Amino acid sequence: MVNRYLQDLDDVFYYVHPCIKNLDCGILHKVLYIILDNEPQNAEYICHIYGIKKSATKHDDQVIIDSLSLTSNPFRAMSNFLNPDKKELFLIVVIACLLVGSIGCIQFIQRRKNKERGGKTRNVQQPVAVSLQPLVPPLQSLTVALCLVVPAYVVNKLKDQYPIDANEIENLIDNTSYFLCTKVADAELVQQRLDLTNENILNVGERREVYVRIHIADGQEMLDKTVPYILKRNLPSHRQGVVKQLACLGDLSGLEAFNRV
Repeated sequence: MVNRYLQDLDDVFYYVHPCIKNLDCGILHKVLYIILDNEPQNAEYICHIYGIKKSATKHDDQVIIDSLSLTSNPFRAMSNFLNPDKKELFLIVVIACLLVGSIGCIQFIQRRKNKERGGKTRNVQQPVAVSLQPLVPPLQSLTVALCLVVPAYVVNKLKDQYPIDANEIENLIDNTSYFLCTKVADAELVQQRLDLTNENILNVGERREVYVRIHIADGQEMLDKTVPYILKRNLPSHRQGVVKQLACLGDLSGLEAFNRV
């Protein structure tokens, strides 16, 4: 798993480096927009919440690198094989990849590889007036499990097995401290590792952590998203779900698979 992720980082760096090697400022900002070239609004959102600016200096980018403790890990070790100029840029690309997430990086790499294949095809064939089939098939309809950890006061009106509308879902996402959007079967496995109690949510303190699992039909666009804003933006058109689990947490163990806000 680690080796594959390092290979993905190397591929991203390969495609991004020519575009940033001569930049003096705004490097992290530029890399985010390159990786998310088909979703500029997501790049804009990430830059906004992390204060990443087009005018940022290399020192500003280094501050973010240091804040994520990249001083002793496989990424730093991998960069040691590069010359000093490339090493600095590689670590900035690593930061961008961490902010975007694995899926965003994989999709970026695939788009670039598809573009390369398309370029080679055009070089050896005459253009023909036919429409091309999409390189990536559309996502199939899928019911996803949105798993959230929220304070008790946010869920005092929810009921197990009852429907929940978009406004309520968005409110839960806005107040979550841990979240995960995954396939239903995977959510079942994740839930087994949680310390769920039988306490009455109405009788516990308002800041007590509560686990909520919501099943959302046609939620394939939400699957594996790692930014709360993107989860809300990708709610399906019917904008509703069903509460499948509602319980207090005895502690915060078992949340390793979740994204932390």
